[in-house]
Amino acid sequence: MEKLPLFRFVVGEDDEAEVTAVALVDYPAIEMNWQAFNSHFAESYTDYPKAASENAQTALNYAEENGWGDCGTDVGKQRANQLAKREPISRDTIARMAAFERHRQNSDKELGDGCGRLMWLAWGGDAGIEWAQRKLEQIDKKVSLRFKADNEKRIISGPLMVADLPIYRRDEEGEYYGVFTAEDIYNLRNKFSKNNFGQEVNKMHEPTQFIEGVYMIESFIIDSKRGINSPNGYTLSDGSWFGSYKVDNDEVWNEFIKTGEFKGFSVEGTFRREKVQPKEKDLIDKINDILSQIEE
Repeated sequence: MEKLPLFRFVVGEDDEAEVTAVALVDYPAIEMNWQAFNSHFAESYTDYPKAASENAQTALNYAEENGWGDCGTDVGKQRANQLAKREPISRDTIARMAAFERHRQNSDKELGDGCGRLMWLAWGGDAGIEWAQRKLEQIDKKVSLRFKADNEKRIISGPLMVADLPIYRRDEEGEYYGVFTAEDIYNLRNKFSKNNFGQEVNKMHEPTQFIEGVYMIESFIIDSKRGINSPNGYTLSDGSWFGSYKVDNDEVWNEFIKTGEFKGFSVEGTFRREKVQPKEKDLIDKINDILSQIEE
């Protein structure tokens, strides 16, 4: 896996950047789901194939002899150790493994030829990633059957944005990771509220799929110094944005949320990008620390 560039999405108080809508999606880019699902997502799993553990151990053996070089992040190295030791892994970890499918095109190279093969094995290789895709579908089907307990409230709650969390992006300019700082998220939240965008909701970022009868009823920024902490079931950094929506739309509730097809929020808007330079090591280290905390 080649290292992807890191960009900050900059949002000033007076510039044009803003969140214009919130989409209901099947797999949120921040890889965190609505609170209604989280009781099952707290479960852990050890039934990944032996071959996945062996692949991870192969990556560790190679790295011990040759070093990691510029390959991977602390999270990827942590993943290799987890799988090799057959430690329990969470649903969110399984989702990250399944999402690693996007790097398959680099998986057939020889060890030592770039980072692709090494990191593919670190994440379980073919056996681990294909298992993760099947397991994720199985878990989510199981969760959707137990969602009825929250049927009467029709409220979905979860993170909208997570401060300093790298989000994988792919567009006409290529592949990269993007982060929003606490300051950027604060400014976005304020603009969102000022412009009364609490009812601007769509399906899967499709502007033609505007949803009526779904509206924001709660919005706050995590700020531990003020006693505004992460809700139960989440580990969110200060500056992250959390919200709740009421769903009065019968079709959306019954066909997309209650079934588990949609699981989280994804914000959309206009943002200015600034490349984070490698010399900005403090920010990189902070990001890796946050990722490691989320993965625990």
